[in-house]
Amino acid sequence: AKDIKTNYYHFDGFVVLMGTDTMAYAATALSFMLENLGKPVVVTGSQIPLCEPYNDARRNLVMALIFASRESICEVTIFFHDRLLRACRSTKVNATRLLAFDSPNIEPLAKIGINIEENEHLSLPQSRGVFKIHTRMDTRLLTIRLVPGFDDQMMKQMIHAATETHLQGLVLQLYGTGNIPSIKDDFVKVLAEATENGVHVVATSQCFTGSVMMGHYATGRALASAGVVSANDMTIEATTCKLAYLLGRGDLSFQEISNLMDVSLRGEVTPLGDLPPPPLASAYQRASRKGRKRGL
Repeated sequence: AKDIKTNYYHFDGFVVLMGTDTMAYAATALSFMLENLGKPVVVTGSQIPLCEPYNDARRNLVMALIFASRESICEVTIFFHDRLLRACRSTKVNATRLLAFDSPNIEPLAKIGINIEENEHLSLPQSRGVFKIHTRMDTRLLTIRLVPGFDDQMMKQMIHAATETHLQGLVLQLYGTGNIPSIKDDFVKVLAEATENGVHVVATSQCFTGSVMMGHYATGRALASAGVVSANDMTIEATTCKLAYLLGRGDLSFQEISNLMDVSLRGEVTPLGDLPPPPLASAYQRASRKGRKRGL
């Protein structure tokens, strides 16, 4: 981020080369660090090193340079294999194939074949503010992926221990649309205590596609009443990096951070009103969502 700031007014675009294991996290973090970005920043790498006779590095680098020289997509992106992805929507999906990255809840910004095919309707509006960077990311976060049969007491002790060491954010990877077993009342109480002590608790889904819907089931409503915030359809990379960015800003209150988690800052999340209705939603629920979108 600092290198881009130093050279921002000397170049029309930037290409960042790095390894693939943490590329989605690094590119997502970079998208939040760069505010009011008005130039393309393309992150890429390869599954096979450039020194090998057969590799994917050359094409990825050439296409990254091409997209960095275009003015149509001015945001942080990842180019890999045959597609350009919004960085804060991307995740690594395969450890051995050349198609290693995807964006589960949004189409690629562009795909290449004989021609370059851009999805222009997905482009973010051109930034109008002054370009600046945010380099302070508060990483005092803990991510927990729940599995069936987890021990409440172990979870309680772990969260309490983390809180004593100034835990700021707790990201939960829950089942389906953001559910936990209905008998886990003690766990919900632990989460309520954490939020009362100033810990931001955010619920994400373990599913590859789809969204958290906190109010659809009773367990989700219990989590919401405990102060748990929904990540909607953000990836785990976007959820953690966005929370670290908001915490690191230092100029936001607890409630402001909670409110901003479901607000699209870099195109990382679908606004709640634009999400599809939950499964088996009633006609009344669907009509209510349409009314909210139209401001009725």
